[in-house]
Amino acid sequence: MVHYRSEERPLLKRLHDLVARVEKTGRPALTEFLTPRERRMAEGAVKNTAVAFAGFGGYTGAERVRGCFYDAGDTPLQLNYQVACLRVTFWSGDGFVRHGDVLGSLIGLGIERDRVGDIAILDSDAYIFCTETVAPIFLGQWTKAGRVTIVPRQIELSQVPDIPAPKLDEKVFTLQSLRLDAYVAHAFGMSRAKAIEPIETGKVALNFSPCTNPSTEIDVEDIISLRGSGRTRVLSLEGESRSGRTFIRIGRYV
Repeated sequence: MVHYRSEERPLLKRLHDLVARVEKTGRPALTEFLTPRERRMAEGAVKNTAVAFAGFGGYTGAERVRGCFYDAGDTPLQLNYQVACLRVTFWSGDGFVRHGDVLGSLIGLGIERDRVGDIAILDSDAYIFCTETVAPIFLGQWTKAGRVTIVPRQIELSQVPDIPAPKLDEKVFTLQSLRLDAYVAHAFGMSRAKAIEPIETGKVALNFSPCTNPSTEIDVEDIISLRGSGRTRVLSLEGESRSGRTFIRIGRYV
C-alpha cells in the first residue's frame, strides 16, 4: 500500500483527473516526466478503471519517464510520448562537466524540472531528454553547462546510443522507523544526530527536491541524495524483525 505525503496530493489529484479524462474521451493523456516514485503513483491511479498506464523516457530503461494514460483496449505501441533528445559534445580541453552542471544550467533557463527527463553523460557526449515543447528553448538559449560553452543539437530517438542502466550497490539494513533522518544516517554512514544538520540545511533531496523535515517518512521508490555523498534509491521494504525494526533494501548509485 502506498502512503502519500501531503505534498504529493496535488500530483495525485492531477493523475486521477487525467484518468477521468481518458475514461470520458477515450483519448490518451500525457503527464510530464515522472520520478520512479511518481510513476508508482500513476500506476496506482489506474487500478479498478478501464484505463491503462505506460511510461517512456526516450530510451529503454530510463529512470524518469513521461507517463501516458490510455484506453486499456488500445495498444501502447501506438502512443506518442512527445519526448525529444538533445546531444551535446564536450571536446577535449573543455573541462569536466558533471550531471549537476548540465541540470543546473537547464533549470537556470526557468524551465520546470518535470520538463526534463534523464541526463546521460557518456564519455564526451551528454544526452538530455526533455519534452518536445521545451526543446526549442534549450536549442535557442542554452549556451553553457558549468563553465563550458556548449552547442546543443536535437537528434532523433533512433540515434540515441545504448545507455547502460545505472549501477546500484545494494545493501539491506534495519530501521526502527522510516524517518528520513534515520534513513540518511544508515545509508550514508553517520549518526542519526549528525544526519539532522544536512537535512535541515537543505543538503538532502527527496525525489530531486530539497527536504528539510527530518521526520518525513520514506517509502519504496524514493530517491534520496546527500550533497557531496551521492544518491540512493529505496528498492523494497522486506518485513520486520522480531524487535519490530523494518528491513529495508536500498541501492546506492555508483
